[in-house]
Amino acid sequence: MEVNFYLNTKYYFGKGCVKNNLSQEIKLLKPKCIMLIYGGGSIKTNGIYNTVINEIKKTKIKFIEHSGVQPNPIDIDTYKACIKARNNKVDLIVAVGGGSVIDEAKVVSNLITNKQYKNAWDYMDNDGKTKNQPIPVFSIITIAATGSENNYNSVITNSRTHDKWGVRNQNRPMVCFEDPTYTFSVNKWQTASGSFDIMSHLLEQYYDIKNHFEWTKQYIIANIKTLLKFVPIVLKQPNNYEARANILWTSSWALNGLGSINTCGGDWKVHGLEHALSGRWNISHGAGLALITPVYIRYMCNHDKRFKALTMELSQALFNNKSVDYFIKQIQNFIKLLGLPTKLTCFKEVKKVTKQDFEWLSAAFDRNTEGYHQLGVDIYKELI
Repeated sequence: MEVNFYLNTKYYFGKGCVKNNLSQEIKLLKPKCIMLIYGGGSIKTNGIYNTVINEIKKTKIKFIEHSGVQPNPIDIDTYKACIKARNNKVDLIVAVGGGSVIDEAKVVSNLITNKQYKNAWDYMDNDGKTKNQPIPVFSIITIAATGSENNYNSVITNSRTHDKWGVRNQNRPMVCFEDPTYTFSVNKWQTASGSFDIMSHLLEQYYDIKNHFEWTKQYIIANIKTLLKFVPIVLKQPNNYEARANILWTSSWALNGLGSINTCGGDWKVHGLEHALSGRWNISHGAGLALITPVYIRYMCNHDKRFKALTMELSQALFNNKSVDYFIKQIQNFIKLLGLPTKLTCFKEVKKVTKQDFEWLSAAFDRNTEGYHQLGVDIYKELI
């Protein structure tokens, strides 16, 4: 199999990396108008906003702001940002926040130059296929989780149907700024949820490995080991720079393309299963992944010999025990350490699960994955 691979994101990593570097990178592009996109305003309380604004002001280039991006970004807000950007002739987006902010920024950057889409969901429903090049995006990441700061992917929720879909955009952030100190203020819940999101990305690619390609396998295992080592430290010591830095770097390299070299796809439907849950109840994505993962691994090991063999091999590599049951127990222990829910009704957003909810989840998963309806039915039964 031929592999064609191109990493085209420039990285700045380390304490203070935004200062001076952001303004210099902006000047290199010579934009006429910048849009600053961010979420609910936490960046204004932890000092990140002031640092970014001062850098933008250094350039003396016109800029506008779009705030209030939701944790699970919705299509309506995404298109509002697009219209605002078009009206102001924005030609560079600076996205500051977590994966949701950067997800929305990437979709907006494509919608700005592709006016054939009447709304954001038309773009999502068309698999992100565009005619015109998007405008560039800079990412300043504030939480270790999705890896959106350096990949092509975005996930958006339909505000009318509550479907939550992923899309592969035509661009990934041109420049990525990663200051581990920006993640110091992330609370325990968000740290835990983000950490399992990273874990899920690594597992997803591991189970997609084709023909036992050893380099990819060892790359993924090394990243999982890094996560298992430093997450317990950061839960006890939120301001531990070494731990935060290792987790942040792992989150980016867990989903920037390297872990997918010589993979075939198809054996990890956990993200699709979770998208239905967070589309229905707006729960935290990483926490939803943690809920599904142990159940999914056991189900697949009971139904797929290849999946079971890969699980046994991973268990041996990580825990020195070649047992499916032992591996699942260790994953469950990691989830307990993170303090994430082990039943759907343990989420504060989910008071109860009705028959209608169950039917909706199964149908939404089927729409997202095209043909895996029974898998959804079987897995969702185990979560309630």
